[in-house]
Amino acid sequence: MTGKSNQDPFETFLVDETPYKTKFTVRYRNRKPWSPPDNRKVTAFLPGTVTHVLVEKGDRVKEGQTVVKFEAMKMINNVQTLVAGKVKDVHVKAGDRFSKGFVLVELE
Repeated sequence: MTGKSNQDPFETFLVDETPYKTKFTVRYRNRKPWSPPDNRKVTAFLPGTVTHVLVEKGDRVKEGQTVVKFEAMKMINNVQTLVAGKVKDVHVKAGDRFSKGFVLVELE
């Protein structure tokens, strides 16, 4: 952002060297800054209930391996790892309910 005058409620910012003028909301200003995802944390993409935990602490897993199965919207879904590694911790057991974004399994 390049600047803001006291009389002008709009701010100018650059995108690919093109100036744009806009008014940012309070909600936008107070947003959580983006951070890259941690691929070592296997998170839930939907809220649901765990039906099967297929790994234990200390197990080695491959990229794309299913580690948890859960029920959501009357369907069984698989949660897979994005990277290979060793299971550091398992945060769920069969029957547990969880929300979207919950960390199910952590890898070292």
